[in-house]
Amino acid sequence: MQLTRKRCSSRPTPSFLPKIVVILALLVFPGQATAFSPFTQDKPPEIKVNEADALRTEIQGLANELFRNLADADPENGDLGKGVLICTFVELKKLSRTSSLGRYVAEQLMNEMQQHHYEVVEIRKSQAIMLQEKRGEFGLSRNPAEVSQAATAGAMLTGTYTSSKDSIVINARIIDNRSAKLLSSATAIIPRNQLAEQLLADTASVRMEKPEPLYLKKLEL
Repeated sequence: MQLTRKRCSSRPTPSFLPKIVVILALLVFPGQATAFSPFTQDKPPEIKVNEADALRTEIQGLANELFRNLADADPENGDLGKGVLICTFVELKKLSRTSSLGRYVAEQLMNEMQQHHYEVVEIRKSQAIMLQEKRGEFGLSRNPAEVSQAATAGAMLTGTYTSSKDSIVINARIIDNRSAKLLSSATAIIPRNQLAEQLLADTASVRMEKPEPLYLKKLEL
């Protein structure tokens, strides 16, 4: 009887090649296991929305709503034809308290008003430019002694914000400076995300100057 020898090939069959590639990839690149593995279902990468761009878009929508609600939105001869000044937005529950969020909303609305050709009055303009070596040139100030004591404008843009666990409600309004009549109002709701938390982190109240002590002296008659 004739015996036949079967040759045992050391080369793996093609069906084993993908598994060997995966094992080698896991050993060489352990942090990229998901990318190399053919056994995992491909998922589209999560797209992170830029929070700063999203917040700016919300403020733009807030400004557009203010423009729509104006009875006469003509920049030259309408409700705001005599100019508008922008004030910091404050907390609804305490009108003397604000944060970087309140200042940011005011800054963005100032840009929107100017881009729509409204006359915007900058009340923080200092009467002189302060120069400091290694720091720069400063033309804005919140020091009452450095800014003009009078500002001429027909209207004021201001508002409040209210924060909750998941969102922040921003209410804006434009007020006639002479009659205190409400010319326009608008509302925006923004998520309380990481950017909002950072803007709210420096919340502080207005410093109220304490009155000077009054000393009494008893007169003996």
